[in-house]
Amino acid sequence: MRVGILVPTRGAVMQSARRPPVEECWAMARHADEAGYDAAWVGDSVVAKPRLEPLTTLAYLAAMTSRVRLGTAVLLPALRQPVVLAHQIANVDALSRGRVVLGLGVGWSLPSAEREWAACGMEHKRRVQRLEEHVDIWRMLWRGEPVTHRGHGVELVEHTIGPLPWNAAGPPVLITAGNRGEFLPAQFERFARLGDGIITTYVEADECRRLRELAEEALGRHGRTLPAFPLCVYTTVRLDDDVARAERTTREFLATYYGGGVHQRGLMGLGPADAVIGALQRYAGAGVTDLCVRFVGDDQQAQLERFTKEVLPAVA
Repeated sequence: MRVGILVPTRGAVMQSARRPPVEECWAMARHADEAGYDAAWVGDSVVAKPRLEPLTTLAYLAAMTSRVRLGTAVLLPALRQPVVLAHQIANVDALSRGRVVLGLGVGWSLPSAEREWAACGMEHKRRVQRLEEHVDIWRMLWRGEPVTHRGHGVELVEHTIGPLPWNAAGPPVLITAGNRGEFLPAQFERFARLGDGIITTYVEADECRRLRELAEEALGRHGRTLPAFPLCVYTTVRLDDDVARAERTTREFLATYYGGGVHQRGLMGLGPADAVIGALQRYAGAGVTDLCVRFVGDDQQAQLERFTKEVLPAVA
């Protein structure tokens, strides 16, 4: 199982919007690169859950790392213009020599999310359709051939972009499905048509097994085969010898992180190292190929260092 970390771009801004302590973000990314982690991930939100902007942050991380993949967990494409975003993604991928991996989602169905779409001039009700339009337009442009395309507010007439992604297929696209154990058929159909893998969160191990089964069935309906496709779980970890204190710290942190209204369910690694290892190994046993580990608390650098020593050798 490949293990990556979530760089605390949200946590930094939670501490200070004017002068976020970004040094911790950079230190954690460098640590991940040097300690053998697979990826450094960043989240996305503009006004609902403010944080460092994801693509410019990944470009900065590309310059200070050499081997970790640079992922979005998850990017909300529908908040942006697709041609401009295709250019930005390709640019970061080229600069990083093909290390970008795109986790894509449509966001939560919360009032704060609806207000975020409105603030960005986008229609919340069309966010799913817009995500699919984005991926289609990106892949047309990433082929490097002149593109003519009209529709949905985009007009391309024999246009190309450059630089192109490092690899001809472009960055891998992981589509959200099964979040919170909600197995919506449309999500699996979207993955089967557009995705290279799946990214999910707040799921139990047994739900991951079912998630993979449903995804493989959807691939079959679309005549596609993706043997051992990536299944990435975004999960939460808090190392603490006192389990009750770990649970309390996590609950308080997530309430501030999300502003309320989000379920706390699924496997989370909370407590001493052996409890965290056991939780994460259950994911591996359920066919999960990748983890995006989010640490909680105001000591995330220390959490990462302890995880590297006590947990990583047992789960990576």
